[in-house]
Amino acid sequence: AVSLRVLMHTPRWRQCIAELCRVARHGVVLDYPSARSVALAESIARKLMHPFGLSSEPYRVFLDGQIRTELERHGFRITSVHRQFVLPIAVHKTIGSRPFTEQSERWLARLGMLRLFGSPVTVYAERG
Repeated sequence: AVSLRVLMHTPRWRQCIAELCRVARHGVVLDYPSARSVALAESIARKLMHPFGLSSEPYRVFLDGQIRTELERHGFRITSVHRQFVLPIAVHKTIGSRPFTEQSERWLARLGMLRLFGSPVTVYAERG
């Protein structure tokens, strides 16, 4: 079962994970914005500005432990984790340079920043 770019907008996210686990035969793939990344600040800003029509839809960020706990509650164990970017995706889109994105993210990963602050986080969890 696969859920990409959904969990962050789902009010009943625990129920969403439960349903993914229920229908999955072997594995679940899902992604989420990390609360240990710049996504936290963006999420807060969107929540504050949304009532005034000044920003796009607010979204939720997650701690890794929240996702792990919920998957384990339904009999799944995370076997793979991929963190995508250290810098916000909006920065990369604004600059619009693939070489800049590749080079800056490679250096940030070498400094250990990707492991600590990378987002979005995509996980694969297996039944059992």
